[in-house]
Amino acid sequence: MNLMLFNDEFNMDQKIKDELCDAVINKRIELIDQGNHPGAHSEPFTYKTKNGDDFVLLRAREKGFITGYKKQKILYPFLLRQNLPVRTARFMEIIEINDDTYAVTERFFGHGHGPGRFADLSLIKQAEFIKQVALFFFSLHSIPTDSLPPELDYKPYFKYNKNEINEKEVFLHADFNYSNFLIDDDYNLHAVFDWHPACIGPRIAEFATFVYCNDVAFLPPVLDEYNKLAGTSINPDQVIRHNSERQVY
Repeated sequence: MNLMLFNDEFNMDQKIKDELCDAVINKRIELIDQGNHPGAHSEPFTYKTKNGDDFVLLRAREKGFITGYKKQKILYPFLLRQNLPVRTARFMEIIEINDDTYAVTERFFGHGHGPGRFADLSLIKQAEFIKQVALFFFSLHSIPTDSLPPELDYKPYFKYNKNEINEKEVFLHADFNYSNFLIDDDYNLHAVFDWHPACIGPRIAEFATFVYCNDVAFLPPVLDEYNKLAGTSINPDQVIRHNSERQVY
């Protein structure tokens, strides 16, 4: 991309920004099909600039979600410095056009994960992907919470009983679902995005969200691999029970 790199952050060239604004105003941006996802906070579009750069433009469905954009704009450069085993977007710009707010990010290319597609893989390839998911969670949860950007709020969007969950709190993605990660052509975990719910909480909450958003049959092998890496003993029954009992603010 023809953007200036400075301390892991991209500063958008004014000409590119002007071109994006013109493309939005003249309706030359292309809507990305999200399928049946009525709870999405953003409406995603894509646009390729004249010099060939690919961007995703996320239009906030409600003004309250602009706070989520601002959080990610600060969080993404931090994540880039953590050497996570996945790609995370460089959050490049937030632009106001008429009465709409757009978050502009680089575009990642890949495919969505799904139970049907996963079941069609060989057992060897399934095992490889499971290890990649577990490694992502382990790497994320290993980030010291006192190193996180201090100006952000890491309060979870869900309630949990700290007296019943006797474990160290860690940094969570907290929304690892089909629409928030991509796989490449060889079914490797490729990119993770939508970090606006990221928070500090118990590891079990990460997996409870994971179960809520994915096929429950996918949980036991991921937990097996994660427990090996983290030295924990989280079991599927604990996760499912926590998921059914948790409350969302």
